[in-house]
Amino acid sequence: MKKLLCICFLGLVICQTSYSQGFIYANNQEEHHTKVLEWRAQKDANYKLKEKTMLTEALMKDFKGLKYYDIDYSYRVNGSLKRFNDGRIFNINTTGGDVYAYLIYGTVSFTLHGKLLTLNVYQGQRAAKSGKKKGALFIPFTDLTSGDLTYGGGRYLVLDVPEDDVLIMDFNMAYNPYCVYNPEHSCPIPPQENDLEVMINAGELMYH
Repeated sequence: MKKLLCICFLGLVICQTSYSQGFIYANNQEEHHTKVLEWRAQKDANYKLKEKTMLTEALMKDFKGLKYYDIDYSYRVNGSLKRFNDGRIFNINTTGGDVYAYLIYGTVSFTLHGKLLTLNVYQGQRAAKSGKKKGALFIPFTDLTSGDLTYGGGRYLVLDVPEDDVLIMDFNMAYNPYCVYNPEHSCPIPPQENDLEVMINAGELMYH
């Protein structure tokens, strides 16, 4: 169990970027819609493969695809990234009971449907030391859909490190922790600071 937890947690970004490269870049709404659909189809295809899936064998037998909200371009917004650059560390609890140290990369502030919101942005220490850019920023969060339409333990965003201070937040790319599909995976629990008092009606739904 310990070995599986470490591989799943420390390889979190690597697993996700095998499906998405961390973020979808698009020039317009139509292109964005097409690329998100392609990303979802690719992720479903990978989940059907024994060597790539996060599903249990039981779930794989009847698996037809993950569940999502309809794509909504209004949930793709520009955020203002404030970097800390002081090496501060945050200990993130996991569903398996372990605690892992993550670098607090900074905060991102953004306006969504007229409301100003802020989230903490994290980075794995290994990614920070390597200078990794693609899929290196990790944002676990909960919102008012958590425990109802979406997983009660929250969802994740994985983003690329931007060259400037603009971080594009696309909640259409929000995905479930892998422990939703297999209890042997141990997943980071979003901290209280990343509990959004709004409904994020975008991204991956709870799977039943």
